[in-house]
Amino acid sequence: MPEFWARLTNTAEQSVFGTRHWQWMMFGDTHYSLVHVAAALITVVFLIFAALRWRQTLSGKTQGVVPPREWRLPAMLNGFVNATYNMSADVMGEEDAKKWLPFIGTLALFIFINNIQGLVPGLLPATDTLKTNLALAVMVFVIYNVVGVYTNGFHYLAHFLGPSFEFRQGGIKFPWLFFLMLPIEIVSHIARPVSLSLRLMGNMLADHKVVGAVLVLVPLLVPVPFMLLGVMVAIIQTVVFTLLSVIYLALALEHAEEH
Repeated sequence: MPEFWARLTNTAEQSVFGTRHWQWMMFGDTHYSLVHVAAALITVVFLIFAALRWRQTLSGKTQGVVPPREWRLPAMLNGFVNATYNMSADVMGEEDAKKWLPFIGTLALFIFINNIQGLVPGLLPATDTLKTNLALAVMVFVIYNVVGVYTNGFHYLAHFLGPSFEFRQGGIKFPWLFFLMLPIEIVSHIARPVSLSLRLMGNMLADHKVVGAVLVLVPLLVPVPFMLLGVMVAIIQTVVFTLLSVIYLALALEHAEEH
């Protein structure tokens, strides 16, 4: 088995992971490997299993109303989703929160399960690589911009012009700010997926390195506080990524005011 895994990893590195040879600033040699792919696949399989287990708890007239009595996997999943919904409802309102809960909840669960795998010896969370996080951040970026254009039409594009483009009877207000506000808004929107991906990668990579170093030096008892700290980091980084995604989506759903 180790020989098979070594050959598989070597083939993947040559055909997929090793295709980039250039280096610039933080884009050095990638540490992306099949272990990260395995972590993502484990997360997907676990979420499907958890969803099926939670569905089995729904029955009768209390379907979807009364949470599971025993503190098992369905109850944990129910509490996690409820917390995600409450956070989303505080930002975008209950109506939009219900509509977007499948996307926001799945995103939060995927990130959290990946993050927590960094505390399991032998596993590497897929979220400690830039590739995974950038893919998630770009997905959020594309979705909230497409939703903004679909929901608000041309009024959404007016947000990129700031106060230089306000609809009013007298015409365009502050037209001289057009060339200043447009590049600033474009850069700020592009910076969103970059900041989301780099923040999550940096925190998870640093936490995994610290826990791994302590486990190597003192494998008994001493790593426990660091692992508890790792759990907190996994939760906080999930909340930060999810909350910022909800805020971006809520801003895109807002209707531009006509003056």
